[in-house]
Amino acid sequence: MSFAEQSPFSGQQIARAFSPVATGTALQVQEVLAGNINTILKVESAGQHYGLRVRTQESVYRYEPDLVKEVFVLQLLQTAGDGLNDAQVAAAFKQLFAAQYGTVTQCVSPAPSVHYFDWSRRLLPHPYCIYEWVDGEPLWNLPEPRLYALAGVALEKIHQVQFSAFYADFLSIGVNPVSWNERFRAALSKEIAAARVRLPGDLAEQLEKLPIPLAADCTPCLVHNDFAPGNILVQQGQIAAVIDWDNAVIEAPHLDFVKMKYWTAKKVDGELTHDSALFTAVVDGYGAAGREIVNSPLFALYEVLWLLRVFNFEQSKEEQGLARAPGYPAAEVYMRYLAEVLRRVE
Repeated sequence: MSFAEQSPFSGQQIARAFSPVATGTALQVQEVLAGNINTILKVESAGQHYGLRVRTQESVYRYEPDLVKEVFVLQLLQTAGDGLNDAQVAAAFKQLFAAQYGTVTQCVSPAPSVHYFDWSRRLLPHPYCIYEWVDGEPLWNLPEPRLYALAGVALEKIHQVQFSAFYADFLSIGVNPVSWNERFRAALSKEIAAARVRLPGDLAEQLEKLPIPLAADCTPCLVHNDFAPGNILVQQGQIAAVIDWDNAVIEAPHLDFVKMKYWTAKKVDGELTHDSALFTAVVDGYGAAGREIVNSPLFALYEVLWLLRVFNFEQSKEEQGLARAPGYPAAEVYMRYLAEVLRRVE
């Protein structure tokens, strides 16, 4: 079966999607990648390679339903040093959201170079974007401390986009701030409720008594929220791009270190695991603030929240008789990690 035959879109649909940026040129589908949320097509046009990223699984996507997050992220990264306040960001986002589609001129590392975005559904029935294809290797295929340190540098640049308050989503910025404590408590309570019948009694009891501060001792910032080696592409010994921004949020920077800690690298059998040397390289690349973050009580709280989420997710799949995704640890692994973190915060 050819790649064109594997595509969920007809040649006519692909041509319509590309019409704003590649009118009249032949398009050839060279690869089809199907993820949990998006379908990505590698498309060649006039010697150039593009990615067509379509949110085909909209029903399971739990963030802003109509946004192509990369476009908003590019704008935030572009203006990070301009001192814009939250209200100014809100005005820019409102204008962008109302546009629904358009070409993109700015290119800001470490985000991928987007050429076009569209959530109007006039050309395709799903939100999509067209970006410059990066033929890079995922970071976890290149377990070198130098490259992991560069990933830390890229993360610090992302976190330079800061806000005066926490927000539930991008369209709430400058309009509807939320309490960190209430938001975190709600998220944690949801996971504890789901895990209560699955965890040993002593762990469940410890979770119920977990001390949560009234406020987060940090500045809210842009958080990738899926910052793991599989989403960090390396090309010619440099970080070429940080991809997959669908989960981006305004949060504590601590959240972006958690997945990197527990999914740092792959073992010989291909399963993801913590690698202390490589994780330290990321933290050191981030700078002195990185060491403060990962040694803080707030980081331990985000570890607990994330470990509960993945434990519940994997346990639910096991209970339904569904197979784990290749390379991802079983629920019991996260339970062991969770017990270790809870011992630290006692």
